[in-house]
Amino acid sequence: MPDVLGIPGPYRVGCILSVPVKTSIGTVAHKGILGDRLGPDDLPTVLHNSHLQGKVIESTMSEYVSMAVGPLECEGYPSTMPPHVILERARSRLDQPWKILDNCEHFVTWCHGMPVHSPQLRTATKRVGAATALVAGVLLGRSIFR
Repeated sequence: MPDVLGIPGPYRVGCILSVPVKTSIGTVAHKGILGDRLGPDDLPTVLHNSHLQGKVIESTMSEYVSMAVGPLECEGYPSTMPPHVILERARSRLDQPWKILDNCEHFVTWCHGMPVHSPQLRTATKRVGAATALVAGVLLGRSIFR
């Protein structure tokens, strides 16, 4: 269903957008909020907590998808709050610094008034923990058998 901006598909102002991007830890989903303003590319803006920019920004759709290695997707509209409230919340955090414990997933869930969480961070933490345990086990095994 098109929203007020006339974008075809499931997109509506305030919905959570996602694009796959390559990072040093592999491909992750970069999340943002579909804005209600048109950028110079005649597409809606996207509010997102950008690791590359180091802060929460409102960028053009073209900028948002420029690093994507796959398609733009709408992950839905999980909130019961009206779009203008979600966008007010998002814009209240413009220029706030990006942090690993306050990343793009934390940002979009907070904007929607949901419990703040990051499944990707949890997965990455588990992988780092498993790798650390493996390395420690190898090193410990070497020192025992010397």
